[in-house]
Amino acid sequence: MKAFFKTLVISNTILFFLSILYIVFPGETLMWNIYGGLLILTMAGNIFTSIFNQAQEKLKLIYLTLSSLGLMVVMLMNTVVSLSPTNESSRSAVSMSLMLLLLITGGVMNREALLHRLHANNKVYGFRFTAKSKGKKLARVILIVVLSLSLLAGLLLAFVMLFNPDVSLLEIIISQYSLFYSFIFLSCSGLLLKLSRLDWQSIKGASVLLIGNGLFLVFSLPLITTPSLLNESEASYTEAFGDEWRTFDDEVPEFSQRPVSIPAYFFGIQSEPYNLTEDIFYYEGTEGVDDGLELRFDVYTPLAEAQNLPGEGSTLVRIHGGGWNTGSKGAENFAQVNKYFAAQGYVVFDVQYGLNDQDQFVNLADVPDEVSGEFSIDDMVRHLGEFTTYLADNHEDFGASIDSVFFSGGSAGGHLANAVALGLASGQYTDILDERLTVSGIIPIYPANGLAGYQEINGEDDLVDPALLVDENSPPALVYQGDHDKIVDPRVADLFEEAYLNNGNTDIAVIRLPYGEHASDLNFPGFYSQIFMYYMERFMYQYK
Repeated sequence: MKAFFKTLVISNTILFFLSILYIVFPGETLMWNIYGGLLILTMAGNIFTSIFNQAQEKLKLIYLTLSSLGLMVVMLMNTVVSLSPTNESSRSAVSMSLMLLLLITGGVMNREALLHRLHANNKVYGFRFTAKSKGKKLARVILIVVLSLSLLAGLLLAFVMLFNPDVSLLEIIISQYSLFYSFIFLSCSGLLLKLSRLDWQSIKGASVLLIGNGLFLVFSLPLITTPSLLNESEASYTEAFGDEWRTFDDEVPEFSQRPVSIPAYFFGIQSEPYNLTEDIFYYEGTEGVDDGLELRFDVYTPLAEAQNLPGEGSTLVRIHGGGWNTGSKGAENFAQVNKYFAAQGYVVFDVQYGLNDQDQFVNLADVPDEVSGEFSIDDMVRHLGEFTTYLADNHEDFGASIDSVFFSGGSAGGHLANAVALGLASGQYTDILDERLTVSGIIPIYPANGLAGYQEINGEDDLVDPALLVDENSPPALVYQGDHDKIVDPRVADLFEEAYLNNGNTDIAVIRLPYGEHASDLNFPGFYSQIFMYYMERFMYQYK
């Protein structure tokens, strides 16, 4: 054990200084991923020190609290700053500070454990947590109950991740955050052992520890399966689009160097400079079903000269999801994607469209009256068609090319991206979509093709299911689909791919994410999102 503690003292110290270096100079080299792997091992080792070592009970409680509640804060803050359109860095100072504090506390704790081993006798001490006052005893009981419920919640989440039952929107918060959960629930088991004064060698204590270790392993599965995911993604992309993309790394320094950065998962991904103009008005309805409708968009543009960047002023139109009756531009459309591609030289438009005013997909969502009405799928496509006309008329004001336009969106937005892009490319809907735009590619993310009827929202058959618009000349498509998505069945993406192949069009790749649920790209620094961004940037560069 002395060697174990000494190793952790050294690793916590080295990782602390490397973490500062990474915060200041983030990178994606193999060496940084080795650092990330050591970070995972060290954090796990620190938790085991907290559980099994007998010295410095208060310090161990502090570490376990940081490793549970603190990492929960890191997870949430990384997501919040990523979603914010106006957060220019997309990295949380709170998250980075907590990660550094974990390493400081871990180093001090293991140093004390080492000194205890060097100077104490071999007597085994029980846990020393005491609570003399009634208030402290009550607090202790409450904490034990909370921690017990937390472990039960962990068991539920693990069951859902492994066996994929239908749990509605709960699925969104599972696999993309699973590595955080590994540490959080292992730490909760350690805290429960200490507060309940259970000996880990007793049946009850061993059971708690077994649950904590089991949850750690289960929630590590998405990380463990990442090498297989990378191989399958590379094969799928190469089969569809050839080997040309392999040469891009030498040509484009702005690209991600690796599909996965382990440190970025914990510290966030730095956004490069971009410009943002919000709430630009593009359409007002004055009659019929559109009466009172007001639609706006946000535009993200490169800070530098676009012609010197990979995108060269090509256009990316991003369409938000939300079951066709909720959602909006901005944070609800995962804004760091917009920031990311604007910094690469694309002009990114984050666009509203009219939402159906029936029961909302997310019941607690607040949908403004000016964007809701009795709209069909045809109406929504027509609204987006109004934007295509606005774009064709005003593209020079934004430095956007209409000769190279990509459409992308998630869920309902992915379906509408398909409908608009294929409606344009097929030439069948140029009465409502502006044919001055040239569609270079589609990036549908778990697209809800053909599912609007389940929401009792109707429209033309080939707009409700854009797979019917696919032909041999349809633009290339890069699709994101989680294998465990219960809201949009993965079979929908399979059918979309089959529509391409059955029409003799092989320009489609589906990136399938094991354990990935609906909206599993919400966490931009998450491994799923990182991998898809790696291929999305190459796809757009290849076809712009």
